[in-house]
Amino acid sequence: MKCQEARFLFTSYLEGSLKSKKKNELEAHLAHCSECSKLLGMVDNLSQELRNLPDLEPSSTLINQLYLIPQKASARQKIFEKKKLFSWKFWLIPAFQPVLASLTVVLIGLSLIFFTSPGKSFRKTVNLELHRTYSLAQKTLVKVGILKDKIDGYRENFIASFEAKNLYKSENHKAED
Repeated sequence: MKCQEARFLFTSYLEGSLKSKKKNELEAHLAHCSECSKLLGMVDNLSQELRNLPDLEPSSTLINQLYLIPQKASARQKIFEKKKLFSWKFWLIPAFQPVLASLTVVLIGLSLIFFTSPGKSFRKTVNLELHRTYSLAQKTLVKVGILKDKIDGYRENFIASFEAKNLYKSENHKAED
C-alpha cells in the first residue's frame, strides 16, 4: 500500500468503519512506515482535542441575524437589479441574443462597405446612382414647373377671354337699349 492511499483511509480507520481487509493492509503499512504512523498519531490527537472542546450555544441575536441573511441578500439584490437594469448582464440574457446576432451581421456588413476596397467602389456606384436619381428628380420637377406655368397661362387666358366675352355681351345689351 502506498502512503497516499493509507492517508486517505485514516479517517475511516479512526472511526472504526474500515473493512477488515483494508484495516489489515493499513496496519501492515503503518508497521513499516514511520511517517504515516506519526501522521496517524497526530490526526488521532487532533480529533481527541476537538472532541474535548466545550459545546457552545450561539446567542439568540446571532441566530436571528443568521436567519435574516437571505432576506437582506434578496433586498440587496433587488436594489442592485434596479440600479443595474441596463448592465452588461442585461444585454446577455437569451431574449437579446437574436438582436445582438443581427446587430453583429449589420455591423460586419457596414464595415465591409466602408473599410474595404470593394466597399469603396460600391459606395462610388451608390453615390453615382444617387446623383443620377437626384438629377432625374430635378429634371422632372422642372418639367412639372413648366407644365404648371403653361396650365396657369391657359387658365388666365381662359378667364380673360371669358371676362371679355361677358363684357362684350353687357356692352351689346346697353347699346340695344
